[in-house]
Amino acid sequence: MCIGWDPFEVLMGRRLVRFHKCQDGCKLILSCEAIRQDDYSDKDTVISCIFRNESLPFYVTSVDIIYLLERLANEDFPVEEKNRIRRNLERLKPTTVSKHRPGLDTFFQRIMEFPDPKPRNIEKDLKVFEWSFLGQALERILSKYVSYLSRRLSL
Repeated sequence: MCIGWDPFEVLMGRRLVRFHKCQDGCKLILSCEAIRQDDYSDKDTVISCIFRNESLPFYVTSVDIIYLLERLANEDFPVEEKNRIRRNLERLKPTTVSKHRPGLDTFFQRIMEFPDPKPRNIEKDLKVFEWSFLGQALERILSKYVSYLSRRLSL
């Protein structure tokens, strides 16, 4: 997802990525594709791959990761579960983006200005992770979530 961006994606600073899932027993198979802003539908599972002009890595927000996890699990997580996920994601060394952090204020503003689908909930500090860690983040959280579901079902 980090190569072959068209000029509009570069100008916007993000690429929209639509995910598809297929479940085969206990196995969850994900595929994704880049889509144009005009092809976005809120019925699809779409997150943002964000480009920061000042640095090489591409990023994904914690808000988008949690949204993707909810869609994969077919469930809206309660606040406590979202907080648990955020704590587990901390091990992947996120960057906190804020309008008050010198050098990150422009990046913060860019993220705040993205049209739907918005990779954030409200205008406050947010955590971003290198896009290359997305697979690790999903595996880490889904493995804990499956374990959590198993414990809940066995009670």
